[in-house]
Amino acid sequence: MKNRPKTRAFTLVELLVVIVIIGILVGLLMPAVQSARDAGRVAECKNNLKNIGIALSAYESKKKTLPPGSVHTSTGGTDPESTFTNWAIEILPFIEKNNLYERYDQTLHNLHESNIPVLQTPVDIYVCPADSHRGLTMIPTQLESHVPATGIATSSYKGVSGKRMWATNGYWDYPPTAKDARRKQSNRGPLHLTGIGKFGPVSMTNIRDGKSNTMLVGESMTAPSGSFKASGMAFWGSTHRFHNLGCAQPEYHTRIPDYDRCMMFTGNEHWYCDRAFASLHDGGNINFVFCDGSVRTISPDIDGIIFQRLATIDGKEVIPPLE
Repeated sequence: MKNRPKTRAFTLVELLVVIVIIGILVGLLMPAVQSARDAGRVAECKNNLKNIGIALSAYESKKKTLPPGSVHTSTGGTDPESTFTNWAIEILPFIEKNNLYERYDQTLHNLHESNIPVLQTPVDIYVCPADSHRGLTMIPTQLESHVPATGIATSSYKGVSGKRMWATNGYWDYPPTAKDARRKQSNRGPLHLTGIGKFGPVSMTNIRDGKSNTMLVGESMTAPSGSFKASGMAFWGSTHRFHNLGCAQPEYHTRIPDYDRCMMFTGNEHWYCDRAFASLHDGGNINFVFCDGSVRTISPDIDGIIFQRLATIDGKEVIPPLE
């Protein structure tokens, strides 16, 4: 029998060289893979906003106004018993969630035990895949004695209520100041508190600044908060003040996706941070759907005055091109 040829094995050095080369290739590929994932999350998040915009437009076409940002009783208090429906609940039939909408009892207040199961239901279109709280139910810090231990569903978007009118609680979601004379047509946004004061829901004809110049719904996300629990989180089903309504403010720290850092900058004046628009996308870029249905990206570094101008329906301000 002929001798079989000897098979040459890899040496230890050769194996190490191959492993090093594979490691280098993986290291080179990982940023590209991560970038592709980030781009996919951004695209899905923008698509959510696009569909929200379509639903709001369909609602307006049928009802002749946009839905109320939130509905409160005329008592002007902040207790849960004075809160009722909101914009995200009202457009459920227009995002193929009519069964969920029919489970919400409009005759009962928002946090009534009969309505809690609706508020606990995650709705995919209201959650951005980049959100670190996606798919979670949490107990809002402000409602700890009114929400069961299982919490209510978080979300990633807030309606644009307008611009801040004065430093402390000068917001279009705040019931105790709903009759304040400083609330003017020029300050309000497309989705704001109704039921108290003279301003009702907004129609498209009210948007005199131009639908392409007026933000409608935007991203609102934060990194996990260690010391402030669920403050500043978005909750699609909650009508409590800022839970699904945000406000355009001039300060940069109201556009960063970190509630605790925002609180540090403001000296723990939470009302600024509770109404932040912010995202966890690369660069902190924030996506908004505008009243014309377009979805556009706003840099967190945008001039604060211009940002506020984009949040009002009838400010008659000059707005430079965004892109």
